[in-house]
Amino acid sequence: MNIDLSNHARRRLRDKGLTITDVRNVLQGRGPSHPSPKKRTEKGRAISGERIDVVYTEAKAGEFRIVSVVTPDRR
Repeated sequence: MNIDLSNHARRRLRDKGLTITDVRNVLQGRGPSHPSPKKRTEKGRAISGERIDVVYTEAKAGEFRIVSVVTPDRR
């Protein structure tokens, strides 16, 4: 699984104290899908236990571009 972060997503991860491993855990829990240029949201939990929403696009099979990461528990 190849994960590419946008500048916005990299900044959001750093601000929220999350790691790329947290994003990978959320994306591995999703069902199978085919590549689409549209944005998708996948919900899951970080290693620390807090909920995170990952907004991403899928360029090719197994290649993800992370657009944003949202933690609904924190404001």
